[in-house]
Amino acid sequence: MTETWDISLLIDSATKIHDARGMTARHIGVEIGKLPDRAFIDFVDPDNRGPFRRRLIKMIAGQLEVARVRVMTASEGSQEFFAALKKSAMDEQWWLMLAAKLRDETPPLAALEKTGLADGDEFMLLLESAARQLNGAVDLMQVRAAFLQAARVGVPEDVRQKLEAEFNEIVVASAYDNIATSPQPGEYLVLKDRAKRAEELLEQLSAAAERMAIPADQLGLQSTTVAMEELNGDFSQANINGFIIDLRSNPDRPVKEWELDSEPRSWIKPVIKALAGILSSGDRRTRTSR
Repeated sequence: MTETWDISLLIDSATKIHDARGMTARHIGVEIGKLPDRAFIDFVDPDNRGPFRRRLIKMIAGQLEVARVRVMTASEGSQEFFAALKKSAMDEQWWLMLAAKLRDETPPLAALEKTGLADGDEFMLLLESAARQLNGAVDLMQVRAAFLQAARVGVPEDVRQKLEAEFNEIVVASAYDNIATSPQPGEYLVLKDRAKRAEELLEQLSAAAERMAIPADQLGLQSTTVAMEELNGDFSQANINGFIIDLRSNPDRPVKEWELDSEPRSWIKPVIKALAGILSSGDRRTRTSR
C-alpha cells in the first residue's frame, strides 16, 4: 500500500465532503476551500458510481483495503485512481485517500464494473447513503411480476429462470446507480431517478416477457412508487426499515416470517454492528402505517 496520496477527503457515508487536502485543483479542478459540503460521488464517472458505492461500503466495513475509482478530472477526463479509507477522529466520518499510482496492483477496474442486484444488507446501506445525498431527487419503486412468484402450470422452469435473469439485468440497469434488490422471487425494490418515468422500466420488462411469448395477463406486472421525502429527513435504520415495510405491504404477497414480529427485524442486523457509524443514532422508533 502506498503512503503517498494525491488527494485526501474527509467524507461521511453519503460521500459529503467535510474537509479536503492535497492537489484537488490539479486533479478535479476545484480548490480545497470550495470542496466542503459537496458530494464526492458527484466527481465519480457516472458509469462507475454504482460500483464505487458498493466498494465504499466494503471499505467502511473493513472488508476491502483498496479499491479503484474513476474520477472526472479537470483536464484529463475520466481517470482511474486508487482509493483507501481511514477512520477519522470524528464520528461517522472517514478520510478517503486517492492516488493516481499505486505500487501494489489490484484487479483491473473493468473486471469489477458489472453490478448485479444487491443483497438485502447491502441494499439497505446503499439506500441509506443515497437517501441522505439525494433526498428529493429519487423515489423508491416496488415492482412485482406474478409470473415469477410461483411455478406456472405448463411453463418450463428454464423459461421462468431465463425471464428472471433478464428481469434482473433490466432492473439493475434501470436503477439509480444500480441500487436495486429482490427481496423474493418476482419482487424488486428499485431506487428510481425521479426524472425518469416509472413506465419506462415496466415497458422494458413487458417487452422482455413478450419476446419470450409470455402474455401480459400471465406476467401480472404491477408497481408502486413512493417519494423518499416520506422519510422526513430521518435516516435512522428503524425509519428506513419501516419505510420499506410500508412500501412492500400489499394483500397479494406472502407475509415473511420476520414481518409477524411485534417489531420488524432489520434486514441488516449482522451488518449494523460492523457499520454502526454509518447509520443515524437518532430516533429508533418503528414507523406506523400512514
